Amino acid sequence: MQKITKLLRDAGLAILRALGTTVTDARTGRSLGRAFIFSWRGTIRVIGLETPVIPIFLPQTRLTYWKQDIGFTRHPAPDFPRCGKDA
Repeated sequence: MQKITKLLRDAGLAILRALGTTVTDARTGRSLGRAFIFSWRGTIRVIGLETPVIPIFLPQTRLTYWKQDIGFTRHPAPDFPRCGKDA
């Protein structure tokens, strides 16, 4: 049963990646991959992207509060003092 579930999940993710948009890093301009992005109940859902991302507000030429442009950037690596092999 788990193999069928994993197969259906992988097929669904492949379809969403094929239909999704290309996500670029807002700070560097590099491509992060393809994903299906939508908003639901006040949250942003990113389905199909393999790298963890953080939504950020993009700068605007004219300041408007009712419509903000949102971009994505790569999530930084953890910076804990005891994180690593010597912990």
